[in-house]
Amino acid sequence: MRGALRGAVVGAAVLTQACAGGIMDGAPGTAGAQSAPSYGIYGTDSYFKVEWQPDERRGKPIVSGYVTNQWGLPTKNVRLRVEALDAAGQVTATYIGYVNGYVTPGSHVYFEVPVQTKEPTYRVTVLSFDPVDGHG
Repeated sequence: MRGALRGAVVGAAVLTQACAGGIMDGAPGTAGAQSAPSYGIYGTDSYFKVEWQPDERRGKPIVSGYVTNQWGLPTKNVRLRVEALDAAGQVTATYIGYVNGYVTPGSHVYFEVPVQTKEPTYRVTVLSFDPVDGHG
């Protein structure tokens, strides 16, 4: 019963955060920047560490890297937002990618996201995820 309640509470919190979305004025790291719509879960940077690099697979550009779960619960369906940035730091394109399988606490899981063109740099963030209660 206690595990089911914990799962319901976590699920409700994630759903609430996901539905809140919208414009996030005053979000950390946005001082002096224009607000932009956020359709993901706010604060995922405290749950996950994301490392990435521009790469290539069969002659086509990709962004590859690792997601590390720093949270106490396993997750699945981790969705990533990859933003291509020009030399001035402006977003030129946005891509959505997924981390395959479960991302258990402390695990370091590989991902690849295809992109259309190589850009000087990218920004990769966790957009959303599903907590999994009882996965062991």
